[in-house]
Amino acid sequence: MRKTHLCKTDYEEVKGLVGMKKAAEFYGYPVSRNGCCICPFHQDRRPSMRIYPHNRGYYCFSCGSGGDVIKFVSRLFGLNNEQAAFKLIEDFSLPIQTEGLTYRERREREKKIRLQKKRDQWIAQAEDTLRIYWILLCEASRNFADPNFDEALMRLSYIEYRIKCLQDDPREFYEDREAVRMIGKIRERINSWYD
Repeated sequence: MRKTHLCKTDYEEVKGLVGMKKAAEFYGYPVSRNGCCICPFHQDRRPSMRIYPHNRGYYCFSCGSGGDVIKFVSRLFGLNNEQAAFKLIEDFSLPIQTEGLTYRERREREKKIRLQKKRDQWIAQAEDTLRIYWILLCEASRNFADPNFDEALMRLSYIEYRIKCLQDDPREFYEDREAVRMIGKIRERINSWYD
């Protein structure tokens, strides 16, 4: 049976299911702990390609090559974007049906992708919120005269634990309603920090 062309939803689903780090390592470019790897697009001796977290893509600081996971595979194998997306679907055995979808199935896929984008945005905002609060607590814990000193001592290890939970399993963190409420309270606390 003939494959149909991919639509924008298909591309978004591929990018959501295959992280940039996972793809780079699968195709033979191990990523270091600081998120860098050897760039396959020029004669690279030291890792100069940065792999960004949360499927935000890659950028090489030496040759200027950058983009998302589909562009990476496209450049790596000399394919167009659609061929690269099909390669990712096949190589990672993604549960993406590329033939004969009904209207209802397409709508369900679009809804699933919208929810995934919403979750990914919330996770990125939650990580920023926890990091900012952690920085404020660290600064307050260094000065006994700081009005937030007691709060810093009581909350610092808890916030470090929550940051680790978010990094280890962001999906579970997002589904934890208490964690979601806690992030909202921390945002309010950050806004009132210097009042």
